[in-house]
Amino acid sequence: MKTKKKICIIAALLITVCLSAAQAGEDDSAGFSEDVQITLNFQDVPVADVLDYLSEEAGFVVVSDVVLTERVTVVSKKPLDADEVVSLINSVLADMDYAAVRVGRTLKILDISRAKYSSIPVSSGSELGDVPETDEVITHIIPIKYADAVKVKDDIASLISEQADFTSNEASNSIIITDTASNIRRIVKIIQALDTRMASIASVKVFNLVYAEADNTADLINEVFEQDTQEEGRRGRNPFERMMRSRMGDRDDNGSSGAGVISQNIKVRAAADEDTNTVVVSGPSDTLEIVAEVIEKIDKNPAEERSFFVYKLKNAKAANLKDVLNNLFEKMEDFNEDDRESSGRRGNIRRGGSGSSETDLSEEVYMEAEEDTNSLIIMTSQENYDKIKPIIDELDEPVPQVLIKVLIAEVARNDDFELGTEFSVLSGKGFVDTDGDGTADSLQADSELYGTEFLPSDLGDGGAVKILEGDLEFAFKALSSIGEMNVLSRPYILTSNNQTATINVGKEVPFITDTRTTETGQTINTIQYEDIGIILEVTPVINDEGLVTMDIAPEISNTTTETVPISETVDATVFSKRSSESRVAIQDGQTIVIGGLMQDDDKEVNKKVPLLGDIPILGELFKSREIQKQKTELLIFLTPHVADRNENLMKISENEKTNSESISEIDNNPALKKHIKNMQSKPEK
Repeated sequence: MKTKKKICIIAALLITVCLSAAQAGEDDSAGFSEDVQITLNFQDVPVADVLDYLSEEAGFVVVSDVVLTERVTVVSKKPLDADEVVSLINSVLADMDYAAVRVGRTLKILDISRAKYSSIPVSSGSELGDVPETDEVITHIIPIKYADAVKVKDDIASLISEQADFTSNEASNSIIITDTASNIRRIVKIIQALDTRMASIASVKVFNLVYAEADNTADLINEVFEQDTQEEGRRGRNPFERMMRSRMGDRDDNGSSGAGVISQNIKVRAAADEDTNTVVVSGPSDTLEIVAEVIEKIDKNPAEERSFFVYKLKNAKAANLKDVLNNLFEKMEDFNEDDRESSGRRGNIRRGGSGSSETDLSEEVYMEAEEDTNSLIIMTSQENYDKIKPIIDELDEPVPQVLIKVLIAEVARNDDFELGTEFSVLSGKGFVDTDGDGTADSLQADSELYGTEFLPSDLGDGGAVKILEGDLEFAFKALSSIGEMNVLSRPYILTSNNQTATINVGKEVPFITDTRTTETGQTINTIQYEDIGIILEVTPVINDEGLVTMDIAPEISNTTTETVPISETVDATVFSKRSSESRVAIQDGQTIVIGGLMQDDDKEVNKKVPLLGDIPILGELFKSREIQKQKTELLIFLTPHVADRNENLMKISENEKTNSESISEIDNNPALKKHIKNMQSKPEK
């Protein structure tokens, strides 16, 4: 009886323990789901922290046989499921020579050399789609259809990673490989290229490249040795096959050649292994000899082919041209790289600087400027030099030049001359209003416009800009009739296309900017010089049709009678300054007028009674002196002439630059009349 009681008690305890264990198992499994969605965002954290997070969030049981001390950054932009998480973790661990092997809900962290002996997934198939797109360690069986598995294994053994297990099974004619899935996909791609219908009689050769890129080289080999269907129907051979037959000796279908005859049914196939920069080629053995020659020519060190070339420039500046070309080559390299990535177009076959693409020269051309002789020193291959020389020839063409004839005049306005120079008196001779923006709007040639002033918007601070199409001498006569006109300067300036020319008619005036007293009581003044007068900057841009766009910036400055105190004992002079900026577009030979730049001056006027004022002593009673306000306006006339030849322009410019004397009467001054006519006559081209 006692024995039965003991048995019952033990049975009850066992049932309780089993139920507890089963319940615990159910609780554990409840924390794991294949449909879990996890977002990872870890920046430079210990890899162990990432695994702990996976254990908490995904329910993985993480078992690690190694001590993980490395730090990692793992970021996923979108949620990942369980399989994607394991694949991502394997990608991270692979760089540390570790692997994560998943068995159900358990995630084992092993040394990668031990992982391949664990319970890892097994797959099979000869297509890329048969291999998972992950970084997990798997075992994959690749059936070989046509080639001999043992021979294929020997041919590609050098392409297998060190940690992989790689063998062949002769009975099933298969290859068995244990490695990361990403590495296995690479091997499957290579085997696909080798396992062709005629593989049993084809040879395989592996080419290790040093300078050329494997993927581009493989593409070139496949393209060069591709047999055109129509060509095959007509002749049975592609051009390279015919070339090899001529070199090795041709035979008919029943004959034979000592060097061997190429079978028309055997095609050349090339596959690239980018990781090892290797090309694997299959085909007839005698064809592979030609392939070897082609690859040898491709895989050359570009440094061995470079030479030095000196290009002496005639017009362009060497330093400027060097910068332009170097920037161009760099942008071409970026463009080609983006183009290759986006469209898959074949780029250069180059590695470390080799290549032959017409638009990919940045790593092949080294250029320096020798400024003393204005030369470019270029180190590159003859082939590349032949490509860039036409570019340099184009850029070294003579730059068009512009002779700008300038006449600067000052008009003193009388009582009838109000609110700006009345350019409307010239409207009958054809002024064109540009409004300062280079867009010509013809003014109405109407006698009612006589005496009409510029609109306020035309004047402003910057003055008005007009284009004169009529007779310039008439314009000066008309202007002189409404005020006293004084020609201040009439220089000619010569400048190149898109280069700024400056006219400075004035003087440097010293003025005190600071004053201080030393401990000994000595006063020290700081002096600065200021350009006072007329400063005109003109930047012309010429197009092929002879249109000249000019950026014009006149500035007029002078001293005034006003002062401002800068210390107890020193007053500084106040300067007046007027400036404007305009952009106009006019045809070669047209004259542009800038007006509206006015100023008020105090002028001392002496008056006397005729005869009586000339009597000594008593004559003072018949004299008077008064200060009158006088308003003057500055007019700037510019006439650009475009010419390709320097000889005539330089001669005219040098002769006319020195002639800047003031002229007050147009009708009585033949020199000025001649100058005005010259402004409207183009120089000889």
